[in-house]
Amino acid sequence: MITQSSTDNQQERVPKDRESLNYYLAGFVDGEGSFSVTIHQVYQHKDNSRILFLFKETLKCGYVSEKGGNPSCYVYCVDRKSDLLSIIIPFFDKYPLVGDKYKNFLLFKEIVLRFSRQEHLTKDGFIEMAKLCYKMNRNGYFRKRSLVEIISALEQSSETTRQTPPTAGMI
Repeated sequence: MITQSSTDNQQERVPKDRESLNYYLAGFVDGEGSFSVTIHQVYQHKDNSRILFLFKETLKCGYVSEKGGNPSCYVYCVDRKSDLLSIIIPFFDKYPLVGDKYKNFLLFKEIVLRFSRQEHLTKDGFIEMAKLCYKMNRNGYFRKRSLVEIISALEQSSETTRQTPPTAGMI
């Protein structure tokens, strides 16, 4: 009878060869990770944080830290645009997710690519990217503001800018 704890046993099962490890990490993200706009994150209880450091070591980017407000949870995070474009996206293109998160990854990839082309700097580009964002992760179910609120605030801001008279003495 095996008496090891499940986390001890899990550490022993981590693949040793690089190719198998990459598939293992992709599968782990499929079950435990998330893609949010311009960030790739994987959460894990502090007792199993070794897997997060394995991501950092394998992908050679990102950082591991405590999740804000929850000291028993750690997060592996990649938020540099250059790392997302040159490491994270190619990794998941080569080692694709097989669950529902694959759709989120495709949207995430499209948003990061548009961001890199600076499409967010125009009002129409920003709105299109916001629409893509709200298709991710259960159609924005957990977001604080609805897509309608975001677009409405943008429209109001644009209208205010158009109606504001120039300041006297501006050069």
